[in-house]
Amino acid sequence: MMKMETLRQKLQQIVGIPLTIKELNKQDSNSFFNYKNSTLMDSVVNEGEVWFPLYSRDERMSVLAGELNALSLEEVQFMELILSNMRDQSQQSISPQDEEELDVQNISLWIKSQIDSGQLVISIPEHLSAQKRMTPRMVPFVLSSEGIHLPDIPYIQLKKLLSSYFDGEIILVPLKDHEWLILARQELILGGLDEKEDEQEETEEEILSAFCLGLHELVANEWVGVFHLSVAPSLDPRNALPATVAMLRETILLGKMFRITDHIHLPWSLLMERLVFSIPENQRVIFLEQVGNHSILFSETETLLTLETFFLMDCNVSETAKRMYIHRNTLLYRLDKIKHETGLDVRRFGDAVLIKLTMLLYKVTKRK
Repeated sequence: MMKMETLRQKLQQIVGIPLTIKELNKQDSNSFFNYKNSTLMDSVVNEGEVWFPLYSRDERMSVLAGELNALSLEEVQFMELILSNMRDQSQQSISPQDEEELDVQNISLWIKSQIDSGQLVISIPEHLSAQKRMTPRMVPFVLSSEGIHLPDIPYIQLKKLLSSYFDGEIILVPLKDHEWLILARQELILGGLDEKEDEQEETEEEILSAFCLGLHELVANEWVGVFHLSVAPSLDPRNALPATVAMLRETILLGKMFRITDHIHLPWSLLMERLVFSIPENQRVIFLEQVGNHSILFSETETLLTLETFFLMDCNVSETAKRMYIHRNTLLYRLDKIKHETGLDVRRFGDAVLIKLTMLLYKVTKRK
């Protein structure tokens, strides 16, 4: 029997519109479908959507939903035929794998609805079965792809690949096309970090950073395309999961905006960028006008690279010269040139902060 998520993806490709899997509550299941009857209606219409029945479980009907006005009569009839045959073959039973996919689809829909409504700090409702598989300390990741050469990455294939890397069971939630939430138990990544002595050499952030490097390489080698990955410290996903997803999504957005060559985006490394991004557009423009015309910082690739490396190396002249494979005097010449052009000496703390903020503001406002 074709798995639910695979079926959704294939039908979505055929009809060319977004399709989602929903689990109806008992009232709607009773109102629209007679789940106790072996003969189900092929489809029903509700609030601008067409619902195609898939499975019934605990008196709740699962349906494949699509926008009514986006589907032709022929497409509706085609989907009715396909899904009717599928139900006949499965005898309306649901396998453990199908049940898992249904559970994560329902979590996905719930997260989306909470983010859309702005209710981010909220606990997962008890009727969503996936929350029973969550533990108090799990590490959340958001993985997204762009420019991939496949219409979809099969859920089962991705889940198997990730489980092998984590060396244990994970929760994989498709948030939308080409974007997934991964929840893994803390011990699969950090081991006995809390049980070790205070002089532990690596922090949780350092371990997560190194873990992401391997995870990103694994996925990027499996599929051709550009992948972005973000992670947050361990938490209880049953509380405030929408807020965590929103934060990790924003972290990827900030990373793509401010550090265009990076593909792993860590929230603790983008704190200043997050602050700058939160400044209203009109305030950014006013600041840039007041600080003066420092277009030299952005018009010359060499100057921009020098400054970015200088800040990356904590404003250390010797280490910056080593990283750039240039003589120390060459670096000092470039820094003096910046001082001459802007009146700001990047070797002074106050001027360095001002230049750093100006660089970030130019990036977020895309001014050159």
